[in-house]
Amino acid sequence: MTTADVVVHHRLEGSDGLSDLIATAEKLLEPFARRPAHVFTPWFASPSSPSHPPPIRPAKAAPVIRATESNLNLDGLGVSGPLAKPPPAPEKRSWNVLACSRGACGSRAVAVAGSKAGPSKSFSGAVSAHGLHPRQRSKWVIAQHNCGAAQDIQQVWRTLNRVTRDGGLPTCNATIRRERAEIWVFCDVLYAEAVGRFLKERLRLCGGMALSVHKRGKVFTLG
Repeated sequence: MTTADVVVHHRLEGSDGLSDLIATAEKLLEPFARRPAHVFTPWFASPSSPSHPPPIRPAKAAPVIRATESNLNLDGLGVSGPLAKPPPAPEKRSWNVLACSRGACGSRAVAVAGSKAGPSKSFSGAVSAHGLHPRQRSKWVIAQHNCGAAQDIQQVWRTLNRVTRDGGLPTCNATIRRERAEIWVFCDVLYAEAVGRFLKERLRLCGGMALSVHKRGKVFTLG
């Protein structure tokens, strides 16, 4: 059932015109059904009401796993075993991302790294053997043994930041994994060998440095 507004037009005559208008409107509305408005009843109890508000918490408390238990059984999953250790703290990472695009700076990466002659035969063989795309991202892993005795991983990281700020590694970005004592330098496969030789020279690294690719693991080692 829909409702509509009823507009009554009546000419007022004399001082009693308003009362006559109200009486006329009431007579006109008599044929229509009238329903009293519903009384609003809040779902919560008022401060003056003796009743209590409805419960909004579960009837049962959540299960508690006590530290004294030797085994943890997961009902319905069929999994049992010793209590797990607390989850490790989130990894602390420090990013150094260059805003330079690959297309604008790609040629500079080869020139800066001093590899204008192109990749070596051994590196080209590794790229071919693993079926890598030139624009596929790879990462050099700088470990503590690459730092030598004169510096540690944190000193190498600070030097790497200065090099990247100076534009020495365009198209690259790097992160330090302090919990692993490793630095990861990401670059395109196309410039990977040039970037690796540049890192070893500018950061004074020693030993074999591994190049890894996602889902393929270590694909090349730069001695």
